[in-house]
Amino acid sequence: MATTSFLLQKHGVLHTDSQDAIRERVTHYLCPHNMRLFDETPLASRMSAVSFDQLSIIELQYGANVEIAPVDESNVYLFRVTLEGQGALVYPDRQVSMVQGGVTVTSPCQRALIQTSQSCHNLIVRIPRHQLEQRLTHRLQQSLKLPILFEHCASAHSPGTEFLLNTIKYFARFSDVHLKQPVYHEQIKLMEGYFYDSLLGLFKHNYSQRLQAESSPLPYHVKSAKQHIDQHLKQGIAINALAQKVGVSTRTLQHGFQQFLGLSPKAYFTQQRMQSVHRTLLEAPRGKRVTEIVLQHGINSPGHFATQYKEVYGVTPVQTLHTNSHHTPDRAVIPNPPSLC
Repeated sequence: MATTSFLLQKHGVLHTDSQDAIRERVTHYLCPHNMRLFDETPLASRMSAVSFDQLSIIELQYGANVEIAPVDESNVYLFRVTLEGQGALVYPDRQVSMVQGGVTVTSPCQRALIQTSQSCHNLIVRIPRHQLEQRLTHRLQQSLKLPILFEHCASAHSPGTEFLLNTIKYFARFSDVHLKQPVYHEQIKLMEGYFYDSLLGLFKHNYSQRLQAESSPLPYHVKSAKQHIDQHLKQGIAINALAQKVGVSTRTLQHGFQQFLGLSPKAYFTQQRMQSVHRTLLEAPRGKRVTEIVLQHGINSPGHFATQYKEVYGVTPVQTLHTNSHHTPDRAVIPNPPSLC
């Protein structure tokens, strides 16, 4: 059993050995799910929860070896700090360990089984999807073509982990004293906004490089080359010709991209073209085939591209196409289809 005291002990909502009771509470505060016990160890579940304007903080210990399987499409982000014990997030193509002191992140559209040990004790921040998307849209000054997909985990020593735990502690202290006082409602909204901005900056996701680029002014030659790449994803690029077009040497262009975007021009082109293929797969009408879409983007090695694509999105291009509503009149044709928006 866990020995760490509950940070949210003043906000307890459950202390039970009833499987039905803990399932009902977790469904209410986190998401609908099925729960399976791995052995005969009886549940000794404990749960606390506190909600603010939009986000909620849940502290949870099942007290047994369990597996949680979400049953509905989730529209929330879950940032999970493991205070004690261990567990795992099991995705279709990988397993991510929950280790003491570390953070794991569950994004919408990436459903995973959650397995926890008897001693596993987690602090979970639940954030509605639209809140982070609105915040990032405002920061980038453009609409999002893809959902925000965070890296699955962060180490105990990363800046994001330290910030997350310290901020949860601050929210917990604040809730103990001020949460029910109306005068603090606007302050809570400001606190949440700062929190969302910090999470987007400290935890890596598929928009991190663009966010970093937009946060600092780009030199003219980098901005011009970036725009040219964005407008010619299906034609390909020649670095020497691109450098000549924007009036700098190849070396200066390479250095500018690396300094301000964190990528070489070639790597930036590859990233943007992959995202374009991903969007096209999700929007393709019935009858479109993956090979046709890939070749239309100027990609001459579909097999190699499929390998790179799966490393980024966790599924193959074919699996992504099958999540497209135009291509799934009968979802039973794909066993356990991956959840991608």
